[in-house]
Amino acid sequence: MRIRSRYRQMQPGNCPLGRRRLQKANDLRKESRLTQPPSHKDLAEPTLEPGRRVSGGHSTDIVRRLEGEILRGQLHPGERLDERGLADRFDVSRTPIREALHRMAASGLVEMRARQGAFLVELPVPDLLDAFALVAQLEGTAAGFAARRIQPDERNRLVALHEACAARAEAGDEEGFFEANTQFHSAIIDAGHSRVLGDRLWTLRLIVAPYRFHVTYRPGRMRSSIPEHAAILAAILEGHDREAARLMEEHVNLLSENLSDLLHMVSLKSQANGR
Repeated sequence: MRIRSRYRQMQPGNCPLGRRRLQKANDLRKESRLTQPPSHKDLAEPTLEPGRRVSGGHSTDIVRRLEGEILRGQLHPGERLDERGLADRFDVSRTPIREALHRMAASGLVEMRARQGAFLVELPVPDLLDAFALVAQLEGTAAGFAARRIQPDERNRLVALHEACAARAEAGDEEGFFEANTQFHSAIIDAGHSRVLGDRLWTLRLIVAPYRFHVTYRPGRMRSSIPEHAAILAAILEGHDREAARLMEEHVNLLSENLSDLLHMVSLKSQANGR
């Protein structure tokens, strides 16, 4: 009985030291789940309605909300992210807002300026060109992976998103097209089933997202994207990985052409919004 009693005491949950170690391990597992990057589908699709309180006021939820707004073109390069305004909008204290902004600064999405606050990063032209080139290469690789790894339900989703893009383009719905287009690209990345690749693309896509948004407003760009999407989709569904990779890389590289026009449009948009 003494041996059995001693054995019970030695179990992690039955002594103070063991309980502390168990609690620490559980906390670490929970933190790991909270801080891992979301899937590209999570970023493409808003999880919170405007004005809805962030769950628990956790900085991770705020980061994901802001990243989703960046990906959908709702925040613009050089835009100031005011702590007080964000706290009011998300109905939280300024502490989780401050934590979220510092986390985004650490990942290169936000620039913290002394006595001015936080601003969405605005890339110089050479860095922007490099970012587009990297996104093109990585999204091409993701399309190649998708051609080999896509699952039946993901096939249906890709077809549906392609049709949604075509419908938005036909209707001349620029914002709707951009939303559907973002989800189309995100679905391809997720269909590649590569966590490593997805993580590398995560921040890069957020950095170039505001610029990609403005490409939508170039005359004829929505309609010209549809046959490009159709060719990428066909290559993926038929399992032609190299062809899918090549077509996707070419498709994304087209977005960086005529960069001076794109940056001019961003500038005009910012002036119209009073920034």
